[in-house]
Amino acid sequence: MCVKPLGPACAAVLGAALLAACAAAPAPADMAAHHHAAGQASIRAGMERLATAAGCARPAMQVDAAELREAACRTSRGQYTLLTFATGAGERAWLDDAEAYGGSYLVGDRWVVVAAPALLEGVRRQVGGTVEAAHHH
Repeated sequence: MCVKPLGPACAAVLGAALLAACAAAPAPADMAAHHHAAGQASIRAGMERLATAAGCARPAMQVDAAELREAACRTSRGQYTLLTFATGAGERAWLDDAEAYGGSYLVGDRWVVVAAPALLEGVRRQVGGTVEAAHHH
């Protein structure tokens, strides 16, 4: 069994695909503004927490949208891709799409960290979550 970490380019492609899918789904007009504001605050706090846990002083933001935020960073330990999602459904859709690329993921409540398994374990000890491995098809 060979499991390769998801590269930043693959993560960016998946992020763009999810962003396009989420943007196409209409939200009820009376609820959209409320959920957007509440979700965005939660996403931003999550990204900062993940970056700190990974030891990323200045993560490079790749996608910064209401539905999804994605950042990449390299530390002395290795490369990380950090993702936060406005909804659990958005997170699940991203994970379902990412499975085709293989890799190891630390999965939490509306967030994912992509890195080598040993790196994920260090982040998991700080923020929790479950390590999942997807097999490249």
